[in-house]
Amino acid sequence: MKTTIIGAGKIGKEIAVRLLQEGHDLVIIEKNELTMQKIEEDFDCLCIRGNGATAKILSSYDVANSELLIAVTNSDEVNMIACMTAKQIGIQRTVARIRDPEYSQNKIISKEALGIDLIINPEYAAAMEINRFLTMALPVHMEPFARGQVQLADITVNESMPLFANKKLMDMDIPRSLLIVAISRNGGMIIPGGQDVVLPGDTIYLLGHSDIINKICAKVKKKRPRVQNVMILGGGRIGFYMAERLCTQGMNVKVFEQNSERCRELAEKLPEAFILCADGSDLELLCHEGIKDTDAFVTVTGLDEENLLLALLAKQMGAKRVIAKVSRPGYAPLVEQLGVDYAISPRLITAGEVLRFIKGGRLLSLSLLLNEKAEVIELFVQPGSKIIGRPLHKSGLPDGTIIGTIMRGNKVIIPQGNDIIKEHDRLVVFALGHNVNIIESMCGVGGIRLE
Repeated sequence: MKTTIIGAGKIGKEIAVRLLQEGHDLVIIEKNELTMQKIEEDFDCLCIRGNGATAKILSSYDVANSELLIAVTNSDEVNMIACMTAKQIGIQRTVARIRDPEYSQNKIISKEALGIDLIINPEYAAAMEINRFLTMALPVHMEPFARGQVQLADITVNESMPLFANKKLMDMDIPRSLLIVAISRNGGMIIPGGQDVVLPGDTIYLLGHSDIINKICAKVKKKRPRVQNVMILGGGRIGFYMAERLCTQGMNVKVFEQNSERCRELAEKLPEAFILCADGSDLELLCHEGIKDTDAFVTVTGLDEENLLLALLAKQMGAKRVIAKVSRPGYAPLVEQLGVDYAISPRLITAGEVLRFIKGGRLLSLSLLLNEKAEVIELFVQPGSKIIGRPLHKSGLPDGTIIGTIMRGNKVIIPQGNDIIKEHDRLVVFALGHNVNIIESMCGVGGIRLE
């Protein structure tokens, strides 16, 4: 597919990486000269320097015949104008990053009127994911699949978990409707076999029936009290969206923000939150504001290093749950090692949204794990695909791939080697990143053109 991306910041580059892996014919438009030079060095695609919202660039031959345009500059207005102009020129589908809450709450002008097929808001998506984690009863990150009947959960194993610790997978006393699909160890990802041993410190990924996952997690993790008091370090867009949602749920929210003008804005927009115009990295201040009694501490500043360090310090000072925003994938292994409860990556969430949109209804969901070494995809098996009619052990699936569940109608199957895939089955597949395109192709999903 011919695709044009306007804006080569963090989000733009992440999407570009994924689309190049998918085999897209890619054009990147960026007006910053230094950024463009870096893109030309790192990416095998056509690069155009200039303002991607202008009709001159959008109507050029290299751009006008694109089937999809993705506008992810730092300006909401530029992104909207680019999409409107692209639709007038004849580009079939458009995606725009729109982050300003004023635009997102505008009910008068629809995205259709603006010529936008998909609006992405990385900060809002990250805030909602953090909110979901804070409201989960168990201290385990879970992802729902198959209309909620299947869940993926990750558990960091310690010596006090005899069900998993120091045992081979084949010797574990776990239900047949549950699979350990991966082990994360020292920053690497292992797709395990029966002889593999789970060690203390490993993070294991469990996939299976939702009720079984909940029972297993309840066995190894104590149920947490409801979150009532939350501290948020950083009053940017993620902090705002999160505070707004938590306040509507009746929680007590404190937001630390150093910029006085931004504090005034937050105070006006969030009358139920307590806004502190102060340096949230001041440990004495955190102690004075009662961090030892807070249920959750969330740090969403623009610096990964600061977020990880302060989340760790908050944990040591008594905060019951700590969450950090992390943009750089190289820091992912530190999350497990430092003891941070959860790390959120807005750009990975956004990349997943865009890929789902591109592939239409046949790719039902996609989770890009934080360390980017593995993905979980949910998809329909298309008529005529290569995998139909073969037992799984003869399906030709690449190493590093596990079909975790098959949903056939309303029935959820945890497959064995002799199970046969049928047309229109709904699969949840755990795979190392380099295998994803192969799996999609085998199931008839890869290479989909927008209709």
